[in-house]
Amino acid sequence: MDPSLDPTGDRLFGVRGVSLAVTAADSLKFFKEHGLFYQEDAAIGGIVDALDQQGLTNRTDSFQFFTGCILGDARIRPLLEPYLSHPNPQVCHTASSDPGHIFAFSIVPTQGDRVVVHMWCAGSRVEFYENSHNRPLKGVLASNGLLEIPEASLKKNGCKTIGVEMEKGGIAILNERSAFQIRNGFTIAYGLGKTPDQGPVRNG
Repeated sequence: MDPSLDPTGDRLFGVRGVSLAVTAADSLKFFKEHGLFYQEDAAIGGIVDALDQQGLTNRTDSFQFFTGCILGDARIRPLLEPYLSHPNPQVCHTASSDPGHIFAFSIVPTQGDRVVVHMWCAGSRVEFYENSHNRPLKGVLASNGLLEIPEASLKKNGCKTIGVEMEKGGIAILNERSAFQIRNGFTIAYGLGKTPDQGPVRNG
């Protein structure tokens, strides 16, 4: 069976979210395997828009406005609730549409337990890259402070493109090594860790 398909034959990585065949009981295991979990969510899109209008998108404390959405989603909650009892987020970074440029927060093996949580505005279109979190990718430091990943490195390592459309906005939880490309819209990305000073590594 194609590993990109769920037991019903539908795609695991849907355009608007991970297949509903991945239940709340399975979501943590799925994330650990794939380094990626995402879901369209209109409430999150609305919060991102409000924060943008108020000029609060670069503040780590803006994360508090998303807590209700996180705890209210049965599949997302198991992934992020363990981080809520620690002093998080440790990093806040915004990124906007930049077609043709692929980024990651790190290309070195993860030190400790940390993730990057992207909150997307309505109308965002993004591409993720399957298995990019566990491949030996190349990258160079970009002007935005992230690591730019050459498309050739992704192709060499067999990282297939996952096209996602957050028409209403939404959330994506990534391993810090997972690569992404923003085709349209923007994201507020928060770095979460379970011990102090474990923000995402941005160089390798």
